[in-house]
Amino acid sequence: MAVSAAAFSVQAAQVSLYGSVSTGVLYQNQASLSGGEEPQESKDSFTMESGFWGDSIWGITGEEDLGNGWTVGFTLENEFGSDTGEMASEGTIFDSQAYLRIGNDKVNFAFGNIGGLASAGGDFDLLCAFDPMEAFVGVAGLGAFASKDFASGNMAVVEVTPMEGFKVSLMGNTGDDDSNAKWSDRDHYYGLGVSYENGPLALAAIAEMRKYDRLADWGANADNDDSWTFTVAAAYDFEVIRPSFVYQHASKTREFAAGEISDAAYNFDSFMLGATAPLGQGTLRASVQYVKGENDAVSDEEGSATILGLAYTYDMSKRTTLYGAAFYSVGGDGLDKDLGANEKEFGLMGRADYNSVGFGVGLVHTF
Repeated sequence: MAVSAAAFSVQAAQVSLYGSVSTGVLYQNQASLSGGEEPQESKDSFTMESGFWGDSIWGITGEEDLGNGWTVGFTLENEFGSDTGEMASEGTIFDSQAYLRIGNDKVNFAFGNIGGLASAGGDFDLLCAFDPMEAFVGVAGLGAFASKDFASGNMAVVEVTPMEGFKVSLMGNTGDDDSNAKWSDRDHYYGLGVSYENGPLALAAIAEMRKYDRLADWGANADNDDSWTFTVAAAYDFEVIRPSFVYQHASKTREFAAGEISDAAYNFDSFMLGATAPLGQGTLRASVQYVKGENDAVSDEEGSATILGLAYTYDMSKRTTLYGAAFYSVGGDGLDKDLGANEKEFGLMGRADYNSVGFGVGLVHTF
């Protein structure tokens, strides 16, 4: 009887296992760096890489029909290294996303560990579809954008679809760390996004705010003002080519691409121009990015980078993709590979990552 009840429960909830495995080989060169705090000789590496293109993830998802057009569902997803078998986050099993959802075809509510609206990751992101690299290929995958990879627990999101193709997303959390019971002593995230898809046209606009801990000590040259990020994106599919554009302005942010929180606050302007085009049995992808950043309190601390990305993906079947992808990045100002004695190194982005070139090939299989 217990076995029958369990089987019925699984069938009623439509629980399924899903995932993908991405493995390839990557050659990378980091330029020699002179000046600054961490000078280095030129570095060459040849490694097996997980997720250079495509995800290495596994997850469990389920849904139950509540009647009258309403459903309840869940997603529990973990990222792992296909080359080592290790979990991406030590001690956390569902680090990629984990949420409970309830809704219908007009409105959806979700709660849990969720990526931000401009994070280029997760089921509620509005940005990744505009990137020809789909946020992969190292720094070529939206590596010029401060909002990339931001995710938080204790998150709630509401998606409203008032008309076909038009969606409004509202997101916020109760604090990055809810172990501190006092609401004002936590970091908070709030986001508002709108997206529109009509045939070949796709548009998105996103506003995000990070509310930092008012009691934190940010050092002599920084304050604890709120950080704002504004992102707009557009794409149009001409069938023979699909060009896309993304612009983002981030003010007083203390992290870049989910890096470590900095004592200082920084401002960024980021641009991406890209395109995809069918070629043979696959898709050719290209993009160019540019980012310019500055320390909000120190006028002579600036950094810039130009990043080129090129990839070709070939679908061998509905579940298996062969890829070849390359990136090239060169830094300027405080991210230049050669800094003079009186030049200040830019603090929030690694010079080595933004003065590098790499090429990888591999396979992605989904299940």
